[in-house]
Amino acid sequence: MTTIDWIRHGQTHANVAGVIQGQLDTDVATLTVTGQQQAQQRHQHLDLTAYDRVIVSPLRRTRQTAAILTAGYAGPVTTDERLMEAAYGQWTGEKTADLLARYPAAFDPVTREVQPAWLPRIGGESYLAVQRRLGQLLAELVVDHPTDHVLLISHGLTIKNAALLMLAAPAILALPEPTNLSLTRTLIDPATGHRYLQCYGAPV
Repeated sequence: MTTIDWIRHGQTHANVAGVIQGQLDTDVATLTVTGQQQAQQRHQHLDLTAYDRVIVSPLRRTRQTAAILTAGYAGPVTTDERLMEAAYGQWTGEKTADLLARYPAAFDPVTREVQPAWLPRIGGESYLAVQRRLGQLLAELVVDHPTDHVLLISHGLTIKNAALLMLAAPAILALPEPTNLSLTRTLIDPATGHRYLQCYGAPV
């Protein structure tokens, strides 16, 4: 069995300001002091010896989180662009509150997430596109490391799409994005290809 744990990065300045980050990689998309403390708290509760390898999104906020989480870890730590957050096109860097006032139909009234159908309209990345790149990465892990326990440090909408992929679910908002530093565990059976979502968005 291939066990894959997903951890979302810590709180960023953009999270606090209500700014849509997507693949934004400027100073506003870096960790706050609270975000660093969240990562340190998760580090204290994380058994790094359980992991055979760690793979990180190349965006700064995930690399910052990884630097704290993997302190003292002796195994390989690499980056992979397929773990990046979904692209939000022309809405990248915009405030959610401003967009919500202008385009109320584009947002779910409960989660305040952008409706999946709107992402391509604004030049963003569809759920299907995110799942395709994640599926490619997961297939490689299962083939190359079928019995490994892998830690992936990624982003909210990306991890949500990984969970939907495990459930073979469509692009839906019933599953909210996981919170900062939460842990999601997925399992894939290399022999059968069966996929499992063991836990989702578990807090520190």
